[in-house]
Amino acid sequence: MWAIISLTRTKVKEFLYSIRWKILIAYLLIISIAFSVVAATLIQLVGDYMFNQRVRDDQRVAENLSSIMSEALFSLDASAMLTSAADASSEGLSRVLVLDQYGVVQVDAYSQLNGRRFENAEVANVLTGEGGDYGFYDAEDTGASVEPGSLTSLTGVRAMTGLYAAPIYHEAELIGVLVYISQAQEIYENLSSLRSQMLLWMLLVAASALLISMFVVRTITRPIGELSAGISRMSRGDLSARVEVRGKNEFAQLASAFNSMSERLEKLDMSRNQFVSNASHELKTPLSTMKILLETLLYQENYDPQMQKEFLTDINKEIDRLNRIVSDLLTLVNIDSGGMHLNVADIRLRDIVTEQVKRLSPLARERGIELSCLVRDPCETVGDSLKLQQVFYNVIDNAIKYTPRGGEVRVELARAGKRAIVRVEDTGIGIPAADLPHIFDRFYRVDKARSRETGGTGLGLSIVRQIVLLHDGDIRAESEENKGTTFIIELPIVTR
Repeated sequence: MWAIISLTRTKVKEFLYSIRWKILIAYLLIISIAFSVVAATLIQLVGDYMFNQRVRDDQRVAENLSSIMSEALFSLDASAMLTSAADASSEGLSRVLVLDQYGVVQVDAYSQLNGRRFENAEVANVLTGEGGDYGFYDAEDTGASVEPGSLTSLTGVRAMTGLYAAPIYHEAELIGVLVYISQAQEIYENLSSLRSQMLLWMLLVAASALLISMFVVRTITRPIGELSAGISRMSRGDLSARVEVRGKNEFAQLASAFNSMSERLEKLDMSRNQFVSNASHELKTPLSTMKILLETLLYQENYDPQMQKEFLTDINKEIDRLNRIVSDLLTLVNIDSGGMHLNVADIRLRDIVTEQVKRLSPLARERGIELSCLVRDPCETVGDSLKLQQVFYNVIDNAIKYTPRGGEVRVELARAGKRAIVRVEDTGIGIPAADLPHIFDRFYRVDKARSRETGGTGLGLSIVRQIVLLHDGDIRAESEENKGTTFIIELPIVTR
């Protein structure tokens, strides 16, 4: 048993450490994944919003400028166009170009591309009549034929520029293109900053989650730790170890189950020790008596033959008593080990009860006790006839032994639903209330002196109870001191 408890203790410790780390890792994984998804979604949403807002603003600027440049371009008023372009441009942040219907730059706010052909996909789309268009480029490639990068694919390392091309109409006729170039790098820098902040917050949240998880895990696994400590105490032989039950969760149920197991083990250990002590005492008493009688016969030179016969008779009685104790002990061991098998057959309790009453009637007459039997139902059942005979014989015999001369013992068999009820009632000395809960304990005697006088071993009622339980029945006693005792035996019956 101690090896099993020690092994269980080791397993609980391993389980405790394992579950702590598993819960910690699970918490961190869940929080990290959730935070990463939230961060990525938030960056995407913020980036899309900033991007779309910037596109709308710059498109609006480009459309307004194309409307302003319409008259000046139609009249080829370069001065007016340059003034408007310069006003709308900001050094290093934005730039305005005015192109004619052939894509040649008429006005450059920076006066660098005047007279040159501006080849660009967005400009080409406008000149072919597809309407306004925009794209994003590296700052160095604003005027080159390169594919614009999308917001999600850009890293923000290189400076990015937005190019917006808006058609210039005069009386519904396309006469040129207005190109508005603006610095878009701030969008990517803001997103990069947001990404860095998110990473920092993620690390802070992960650290906080780790601390909180450790606290939560310790709170969750504390009952397991206490259980491990209880098992450790049990492995050292302390069967009084108990675990505090908190709440009504699964751990509380586990603690309650452990306490119940510990209590049963403690009772079992106490019962075993008591059983060994009682058995030793019961076996020692007849052996001591026989030793004294034999030594008297051995060391006495001149002895009376009548005394010799008396001594030998006493020795024979003690041997019989020793045999009964050993036989009862073997019966209990057989029951406890599951070695007792019932020879089950259909029987009538009426026949068994009446037969035991007849067998004990001479003993009752000899003691001056009235023994009566009342059968109200045959009560057919399934069981071991010999074992049940032992039950009823023992109970009726006890009632006779502990009833004074002139008393009465009544045996009644009746049916109550699907149960057979056998009542053995006497008018004897009764059982004190303090002793009543223990009468089925092994070697327990209410009156030890009188029990030995009547030849009792203190095991009879314990055997009776075990046999009744093997038949799925129940036995109990009701008693009032100096007024009598009633034993009630319930057994299942077969309904036809």
